[in-house]
Amino acid sequence: MFSPIIRQIDLANSLTLTGLVLSLISVFLAVNGHYNEAVICMMYAGIIDLFDGLVAKKISRTELQSEVGKQLDSIVDVCSFGFAPAIFAYCFGLKDLLSIAVLIFYLATNALRLAYFNTTGLMNEGSEQYYTGLPVTYAALFIPLAFTARFALPDETMKFILDGVYLLLALAMIGNFKMLKLRGVWYGIFALGAIALTAVYGWVSTVGIYF
Repeated sequence: MFSPIIRQIDLANSLTLTGLVLSLISVFLAVNGHYNEAVICMMYAGIIDLFDGLVAKKISRTELQSEVGKQLDSIVDVCSFGFAPAIFAYCFGLKDLLSIAVLIFYLATNALRLAYFNTTGLMNEGSEQYYTGLPVTYAALFIPLAFTARFALPDETMKFILDGVYLLLALAMIGNFKMLKLRGVWYGIFALGAIALTAVYGWVSTVGIYF
């Protein structure tokens, strides 16, 4: 007989765990200086986070699997979009006191935002649903996008840019504004965007040329 813990691994929860594994691989790559590959893994952890919820709504699951999935998703989110991006930035060179303060603030707001969302959920207005502040998953979009500036700028300049990006993300996560929950065609747009960015990063990594 399988453990009751193991029996909670349905398709949706398996996807969530896959995102966690990708985030760990992202950290391993960053520690070893493979930054382009690290942001690709970070990005796909974000794509998986978009789709695991969609899968959860489409499949048949027990009440316990659903409740475990909610807890698992939150734990994985703070690892994938809090710890992993912070470690990535530190490995890239954000090691001065100001940068460390920014990363601490980023991680703290990430965890706080997730705890708040777990308590309050989404706001409903008519047929639309809204988040309060920026969902943490968007870090997996904005950090890879911002990091493409490295193709044209020296690493020392990139460190200042990343300081700004992480600070803005942290402020947006705890911001007092409504953000529409995207669905439908946006899932396909994000997936295509991830494929396009993967092609760009893959080409640069292969050619080894920065503009």
